[in-house]
Amino acid sequence: MEKKANAAAEASAERTAVESRQIEEWKRKHGKVFCYEVEGEKLYFRQPDRKTLAAAGVIAKNDPMKYNEFVLKNSFLGGNAELLEDNSVFYGLSQIMDELVAAKVGELKNL
Repeated sequence: MEKKANAAAEASAERTAVESRQIEEWKRKHGKVFCYEVEGEKLYFRQPDRKTLAAAGVIAKNDPMKYNEFVLKNSFLGGNAELLEDNSVFYGLSQIMDELVAAKVGELKNL
């Protein structure tokens, strides 16, 4: 029984190490990386780039819901991709879309 517990702990530690290496690789490649956890599953996203947001804006003219769908699918890095098709998960992600597309706001001074 103890051997099974040790084996499970080692397997969990290995998954965590692999996950950490993957996240660091994504950060090097994409900059910001976000993790969305739902029902014990993790979905990983990068911050969308201008090209993705521009294309999503064009799509949104005909179907506003497609904006979030396009941005999420094109920013998705890893995890259970099937969850993106779950309406309740999609609605949850849509509510925090502002965090994914966060902007740095500076101060403009008249000189």
